[in-house]
Amino acid sequence: MKYVKFPIIPLLLAFIFGILYEHFTNSNLKGLSISIIIAALSCFILYLYSKKEKNNPISLGISILISFFILGAINKNLHSDLNSKNHFSNYLKDENNIIVGFVNEKLKSTSFYDKYILDVSQINKQFAKGKILIYLPKTRISKLTIGTEIRLFSEIKYIDPITNPYQFNYTQYLNNQNIYYDIHYKKEDKIAITNCKNWKFYINQLKEKLISSFTYLHLKEDNYNLLMALLFGERTTLSKELTDNYTNTGVVHILAISGLHIALFYGLILWCSNPLKKYRNGKLYLFLLSISTLWIYALLTGMSASVVRAVVMFTIIAYGTLVNKQVNIYNSLATSALLLLLWNPNYLFDIGFQLSYCAVIAIIAFQPVVNKYSYSKKWLVLKTKETLLITLVAQLGVLPLTLYYFGQFPILFLISNVIVIPLSSLILILGLAIIPLNLILPSIGQYVGIIIEYLIDKMNQFTFWIGQFDSFIIKNIAFHELLVVFLFGIIWSLLNYFSNPKIKKVTWVLISILSFQIAYLAIFVNKNEHSELLVFNSYKNSILVLKRNKEATFYSTDFKKNKQLITNYCRNNFIVNKKEIPLKNSIYFQERILCIDSNGIYKTKMSPKIILLTQSPKINLERLIQIHQPKQIIADGSNYKSYIKLWKATCEKQKIPFHATTEKGLIQIK
Repeated sequence: MKYVKFPIIPLLLAFIFGILYEHFTNSNLKGLSISIIIAALSCFILYLYSKKEKNNPISLGISILISFFILGAINKNLHSDLNSKNHFSNYLKDENNIIVGFVNEKLKSTSFYDKYILDVSQINKQFAKGKILIYLPKTRISKLTIGTEIRLFSEIKYIDPITNPYQFNYTQYLNNQNIYYDIHYKKEDKIAITNCKNWKFYINQLKEKLISSFTYLHLKEDNYNLLMALLFGERTTLSKELTDNYTNTGVVHILAISGLHIALFYGLILWCSNPLKKYRNGKLYLFLLSISTLWIYALLTGMSASVVRAVVMFTIIAYGTLVNKQVNIYNSLATSALLLLLWNPNYLFDIGFQLSYCAVIAIIAFQPVVNKYSYSKKWLVLKTKETLLITLVAQLGVLPLTLYYFGQFPILFLISNVIVIPLSSLILILGLAIIPLNLILPSIGQYVGIIIEYLIDKMNQFTFWIGQFDSFIIKNIAFHELLVVFLFGIIWSLLNYFSNPKIKKVTWVLISILSFQIAYLAIFVNKNEHSELLVFNSYKNSILVLKRNKEATFYSTDFKKNKQLITNYCRNNFIVNKKEIPLKNSIYFQERILCIDSNGIYKTKMSPKIILLTQSPKINLERLIQIHQPKQIIADGSNYKSYIKLWKATCEKQKIPFHATTEKGLIQIK
């Protein structure tokens, strides 16, 4: 008897909530293990009972959901490297450590350092596991390749948390990838490099060979780097100017390999291998060839969340075609997400993962609406309308997240996508087609290369031209987590209406819009009903903000260098009016604050309760404390570390609270 047809979507949601629960609580694995045993027994008993009574009790469904919730929490716990007894942090010494590991990934380089992720295999001659971020100076070490074994004698440091709020949390981003420690290679450190030929080495060698096969085309540097991003997901070499142009025009998504790229690649594989259908087991051969090629391509491109999602989706679709079974697209999408989160629950916190699924869900959900409003007897008109509408619904699906994460919205995204998507698709197809020509018939490949160069030039010129209309890019949009939820509610109500337009459904659209407005007003009032003084941590600079309700006054020694910090603060606090004033010696906020700069002048008639030390003043701090007897002393990021160390010791001796922003991050005074 067929017992129950349980949809995947509720199971996925329960699994996701389990991951989130473990992420924020960091539960004990033993307790979770006992819980899953109890939940599994409950499911089994209820199943036997329902089989005997021949009905499907709600309690069984609830037990299954609870089981998946616990499984999600257990999966997250097991994938947290710090919870492992074999993690290298358990064997660290206070001074330098002997580290042995393999280069797993190369990250985008900085001006002075190449960055790599190292998979640790040994630490101080103990077998261990874990990941370390390594900074190697460009001037001392030759570039490393994936799979290279490194033996290093160096100091390992815990990655410090961010010192200022409202900025991209790079520490949390690394933690979500199980990276908690880093190494900054110094001159006195010892390093030995060995080429170790594991499977990652061979995959990287194949990738490097394919990438180098394009060098004979002599493409312009930007064009070459963009083509490598389109074909192999190699974005580490893209220039900032090029990336900014594509971001400001709303087409940066084409630079990351996603469903569009995989769909084109899959279609090209099917077209090339179509003759296999003539054979007896042709469908099976076609399935094995297409899926194995897709997964090899996923490995070559780095197995990002969006790529794996697309490949899993097409694997499910291809399997459905093989067994002549129609696949439910929503269950397929949920299955792919569940498999990805089983493999790596930290994908849930990856922005690419979130944007990818939101875009795909929006396209699928709005597909009937797209079909309805794009109909035309003329092929060109039909395809143009389809492209416009699909671009619109995809942008609509990711809108809440893009506003929350990036705080900007390009108004001309429709025009940009109508031109760029067909161009990038054609470039991608030609780029894939030229790979065998590069290796077999390079003379013919050169002619294709000329076409690719021309198309990329035109695409870059177009994005640069669109990007010049700066007034059509809405920047620094204040957005909140709660607004993300309410905006998704508006999108759902619009989908509900356009799927089957009725007057009654307009009510839900209006209710969702009104709810969004009320939420926005409540957040705005909450953010602006209090006052505060913040002293930020800025390297070699001083900056503080005095906020009174919806107005903010910034005091700094260099506003240009702190522009992004000021922008982020204003955006996240819904600031209406902003002022920028050079840092003064005296600021009043509830109590008088004395700012002592490099001039070292602190003798004044006023009685400051808080003293801010900036620009490394040469002062006798003990005498200053005797004169003013402050309640607290603050040292910002513009001071020398040696000075901060001496001031800290003096304050401890005098029993005065001392706060160094370089150590503790910003300080908030309310």
